[in-house]
Amino acid sequence: MSPKAVIFDVGGVLLESPFLAALRWAEEWDIPLTVLAKVFGDYARTVEPGEDPPTWHEVECGRVELSDFVVQMQKTFLSELPPDHQATTMTADDFDPFADAEPIAPMLELADEIQARGIRTAILTNNVKEWGQWRDLLPLQSFDSVVDSCQVGMRKPDPDIYVFVCNQLGLAPKDCLFLDDHPDNIRGALAVGLDALLVSEDFEAAVVEVRSRL
Repeated sequence: MSPKAVIFDVGGVLLESPFLAALRWAEEWDIPLTVLAKVFGDYARTVEPGEDPPTWHEVECGRVELSDFVVQMQKTFLSELPPDHQATTMTADDFDPFADAEPIAPMLELADEIQARGIRTAILTNNVKEWGQWRDLLPLQSFDSVVDSCQVGMRKPDPDIYVFVCNQLGLAPKDCLFLDDHPDNIRGALAVGLDALLVSEDFEAAVVEVRSRL
């Protein structure tokens, strides 16, 4: 059945992947991937009831300031890196994967095409309030709904955030197609009942696949 709405992730779908940008950032600061993993933990891990969520999850839910996370990150750097390593002096201003992000033209053109067909569009992103400049890079007024984790206090792959964006559109999950570049976020959407497509760096292939489902 053709979707009545298409929901787009931001990083990795409408803008450059923040995961790729984070790897580039780590290389620039000479931070080993093993240390990076300790800083962020399991990015998409589902938190069990009564369990304390990873700090990064709380940053993306708007409950922890980015500057506080960077202080915690510095402590990890001090314990894992040489004491004179450049990363031990890092501040929140030095940590923004969206700083040089560029819009992904084929995906924005696809959003325009979908809207021209009378199909609703939305954005669903895990993001950080201090990185809000991504909003200036996209035509947000063209989307029927924009749901940002740091504003609603939920993040993918929490089932509630998928239900929330569907409610914002006034549609059932089965009537929505969700596009994301992270497999766990795709699995979360499918579990709630949305149709979903994993977007790779081959954006043209994603465009073709979406068109086939319209």
